[in-house]
Amino acid sequence: MQKPNRRLRLLLSAALAVVLTMLTVTPASAAPGRANGKNNRVIFVHGFAPTGKHDCTDYFSAARTHFAKKGWKGNLLTFGYYSGNKKCSYNYKGSRDTSLKTVAKAFANYVYKNYSNPQKNVKVDVVAHSMGGLVVRAALYHTAKGTAGFPPRLYIEDVVTLGTPHGGTNWGKVCSVGWQQCADMKPNSAFLKSLKSTMPNSRMGTDWTTISSFDDAIVSEASGIAGIAEHEVQYDAGIGHNELHTVRSGTHKSRIKHSTWSKWFKRMAPVEQARLAVYFSSAT
Repeated sequence: MQKPNRRLRLLLSAALAVVLTMLTVTPASAAPGRANGKNNRVIFVHGFAPTGKHDCTDYFSAARTHFAKKGWKGNLLTFGYYSGNKKCSYNYKGSRDTSLKTVAKAFANYVYKNYSNPQKNVKVDVVAHSMGGLVVRAALYHTAKGTAGFPPRLYIEDVVTLGTPHGGTNWGKVCSVGWQQCADMKPNSAFLKSLKSTMPNSRMGTDWTTISSFDDAIVSEASGIAGIAEHEVQYDAGIGHNELHTVRSGTHKSRIKHSTWSKWFKRMAPVEQARLAVYFSSAT
């Protein structure tokens, strides 16, 4: 009887080893490290299109040219979300009636598939204008929350929003009868209420800079910095809604807040401010 018992023990040991091997969980890849630098890919996200289409290359031509001339090494990409768009690095074929949460899901999954997944494990920076900033904010919020349909994680090191209606815009009331995206941008909309007041983090943490202007006729200076971000910047006269993503040179009356507001003084152009904000990784 000794040999059958020994054989049985060996078989049970082998079976147990197989089960333990199958149950072993491979450790998750460590998040990319934070560092100052020009090597991150930067994804530019456009705003609302009254016509239902944008030329992504034209929309961010000034900003991408400026980044490149200043020696940026990482790819300068564009994310679009209208079926009528052209010349976008990636374009989700939505419409003005596609909810911002749906667009945010598409953006989050695009970033995960191409950069944040375990095989790639690559961090990115984001610069978003107007409504595009709400897309990014919702993408990070719902990913961190674990909302169905969003990816398991994102690695976004820095986000800059330019004239984004974080607190809503009355222009949303004007066009909300026709388009869902306008309804989502109305002050106190269900979409805006669903987002926390503190800007959300990716898995590696995210350093936020929100930029607004007192001369913006679309998004108020208060709405553009609504929500709690690590850095807030406001411009005075001469910088309108579109100038926030096109003016790249000269000095302009503005102020900046890290913990408290600075005095008003002549500072860099908004596009240069955006470049420096994504260059520096620290929240301090």
